[in-house]
Amino acid sequence: MNPRHLISTALLAMSLLAAPACTDPNPGPGETPTDPGPTPLPTDPNDPNNAAKDTDCDGLSDKLEFESSYGGAKTHPGLTDTDQDGLPDGLEVGVGKPVTGTSCTVPADADASLQTSPVKADSDADGLRDGAEDANHNGKVDDDETHPLLADTDCDGLRDGPTSGSVKGEDQDASGTREASETDPRRFDTDGDGISDGVEVGAITNLDEANCTGIFRPDVHPGTTTDATQPDSDGDGVSDGAEDNNQNGNVDPGELDPRNSDASGPAGQVCTTNNLRPVIFQSEEGADIKLALPPTFTEVTQIKSGTEVKGLVGYDSTAKVAFLAFRRPAPTGSTTALGDEEELQPAIASKGALSNRTAQAFKTWEGFEAVQAIYDQAGTTTDLKRRTDQLVDALLPGSTGRLGSTAAGVTGNFRLQALFVHRSNQSLVVVIAVAPIAGVTNGNRGAPAAFSIKDLSDGSALAQFGEPTAAQCERFTLPQAKVDFLFVVDDSGSMKTSQLSLAATAQSAADALNASSMDWRMAMVTSAYHVGDADDGPNVTRLRRFTRNVSKVKSWLTESSTCSASTGGTCSLPAAPESAPCPGGDTEGANGGCWIGLGGNGSEGLLGAARKAIDDMTPGTEPTASESPILARKDATLVVVLLGDADDQTTGYTSTAENCGTGGSKDKAGSQCVSILTFAEFFGTRSELSVPKNKTGRQITVHGIVCPAGKACGCSEGKTCTVTESTREFNPLPANGPQRHASVVNATGGVLGSIIDTPAIGASMDAIIADTIGNAGYKALKPPIGASIKVAMENVRDPSVCKASGDIPRSTVNGFDFDGSARTLSFFGACRPASEATQVAVSYQYWVDTVKDADGGSPCEDDPKYSETEPDHCSGPLLGCNETGDQCVCKPNCGDSCGTAALCDMNTCQCRPIIN
Repeated sequence: MNPRHLISTALLAMSLLAAPACTDPNPGPGETPTDPGPTPLPTDPNDPNNAAKDTDCDGLSDKLEFESSYGGAKTHPGLTDTDQDGLPDGLEVGVGKPVTGTSCTVPADADASLQTSPVKADSDADGLRDGAEDANHNGKVDDDETHPLLADTDCDGLRDGPTSGSVKGEDQDASGTREASETDPRRFDTDGDGISDGVEVGAITNLDEANCTGIFRPDVHPGTTTDATQPDSDGDGVSDGAEDNNQNGNVDPGELDPRNSDASGPAGQVCTTNNLRPVIFQSEEGADIKLALPPTFTEVTQIKSGTEVKGLVGYDSTAKVAFLAFRRPAPTGSTTALGDEEELQPAIASKGALSNRTAQAFKTWEGFEAVQAIYDQAGTTTDLKRRTDQLVDALLPGSTGRLGSTAAGVTGNFRLQALFVHRSNQSLVVVIAVAPIAGVTNGNRGAPAAFSIKDLSDGSALAQFGEPTAAQCERFTLPQAKVDFLFVVDDSGSMKTSQLSLAATAQSAADALNASSMDWRMAMVTSAYHVGDADDGPNVTRLRRFTRNVSKVKSWLTESSTCSASTGGTCSLPAAPESAPCPGGDTEGANGGCWIGLGGNGSEGLLGAARKAIDDMTPGTEPTASESPILARKDATLVVVLLGDADDQTTGYTSTAENCGTGGSKDKAGSQCVSILTFAEFFGTRSELSVPKNKTGRQITVHGIVCPAGKACGCSEGKTCTVTESTREFNPLPANGPQRHASVVNATGGVLGSIIDTPAIGASMDAIIADTIGNAGYKALKPPIGASIKVAMENVRDPSVCKASGDIPRSTVNGFDFDGSARTLSFFGACRPASEATQVAVSYQYWVDTVKDADGGSPCEDDPKYSETEPDHCSGPLLGCNETGDQCVCKPNCGDSCGTAALCDMNTCQCRPIIN
């Protein structure tokens, strides 16, 4: 017979023995039958053998029951279930074995640390008997049960049991099972619409401050309620949570009303359930990975090491994109995402030379430090699927699980977009998207493949295993964004080629900015701007003023461009697309304000020059004032772009020193340079806890096109530039500490690009402009999954070109784009809003952050007291995970949960009754 049946049979027998006396089935007139309760079995408090007797077979000796007090009340040694809550007294106090010497059979206690009151039928006073909450009567809180010691198990602000007075409840009939008309006391959001049950029905009070702080959300407008058992209360096709897009219970400006069928216009075109863009999910518990993918990723395979799943590898035959995703410990000695990328980069490069690398640090939607790196990788004759398999070989050697043997039919070279998420030193997650470079660059920048690899690597597609999602609908208008660029360019003798390469990117940068409707200006200073000695070149303290003239920007970087009176005070080069006015003289630096030249200080100080220039041009002009060519605009985003082949050598506010002065060499910074922290605090870090120390009080993103870590740059003409070449510029080797430029760029969240060659500079500027446009876009309220975004617009800029206003295409020419790291939407070309008042609607699925263990899996998972329903994964309120995370141990003083009638026995982690 099943053991559970044996226990049930024994309990039935005992209940029959303890059955109450019969009452008259036909009471006389005026008589009301009453239930006197069960009749106790006979016991004797003076029996000297009570310690070895258990008359009611509840697991407690008669002696213990006669002597033990629970808050002033005692159990009855003749009643198996003193409080008649459906649980034997012994089970309630953590006893799961019979008293020694008796022939009793008692139910096993699956969690002795979880103890309820044997003298109160409802220990947590939530309106449900303890036996109804522990439905299978095993002494443990199972996944499908409420907690008998928590009045609000799911922390939604509703008591687990029926409504009582002004306190609203969930299980209205106190049956312990959910009826169709009831909300579920085990689920924060019964109907899965993204709004908590409490907010839907108007709960405003946290019923359990000790356990629900940070989880419970009050309804800010309790007078309006929705149906917590139906995801779409008004039946308009949009879920309640998508309509109330901040899920606070109020109809805020821009929101739809979940009580009225109002899903019309752009919102109706993209937000109804039938119109949502579909995504598929691939999850692996062992690797702690969950990926959101377009449905076209039909081939996804597990990567295994032995029987352990390490990650996933997949292929989209429609877009011709592949990916690999895996988790591993961070490389030895690495504590940052950028360090992870630099350590793993050689393994990636072992399958094909890498070039044009850019990297950008950011925080994922969960708050983890991350880096997105983009590379071009050689492999002209290699098939896309085979290259992806090779990368798995390199990064997870000895593993199994590769893409199918049928070739993709497209070959390299390849574009790799990689995401490195440093969840902890024990948990690094890497996602690499792979596509033929020709299919995602130049004329194919707007191809589905280009957006697919971007979505895979920008953090928006990645979550931890078990993270749920919900739908969102947002309506907004988009005012024109403003940005002031400050370029800080090295004007020393080794920079001619790099200056020309940057000039070559100016037109494409301006075209991209203009296509996005951004109001932009550009100004420039050189690396000698801030030094105090005029002998350091003609550009000291000289600002090439803010302009929207692309030719003027090019002239600053074009060799031999001078201010010519014969052309009416314009720079001689370039002649197109428009003339470039210049002041002549030295008011704007060398060559009459045209080419910056190569006469600057050889001890370059790009960061110092940027700081001094920002101090000179800020706090800037008011939004209502006329623009000034020498001042930044207060209502514009200020962005700094560094271009230099030597690391920063700023030693003071107006000084520099070769190799940072005392103790320095070309491979190691000396002791005199301004600290990295000082510059990071000036420009502002990505931390929301500190205010930047510049005059604007706002973060200024610093991008850097600089010499890569461990490389040599700026060697004399005709020399092969290696770290052993004596003519190379100052660039500390990784073993000697961090690069100053790179550290500041990463601290401010900028793009870190390479100055190695013209293609690398072009790739860097593309990334910088894309980041600037992205950060100026509409910021979503929740962390969208990029592949799920769908956009509609009331009126577009040019309906003859942008015909699909009800489903704006993903395009940086005529359409929208999404920046996952910034969580922003930007619009381009004919598909821009017709005006700043144009209503736009966006729908998307977003991640809900419910997993708090950065290392994945579950702490103490192998411990027998592990429970998925407990916050620290140790079942019951008395236990907690130890510091190493591998064993459940008794909390100090049993978690202070014993009350005044009991003491904690730390050996057994049980609350022992105080014997009177």
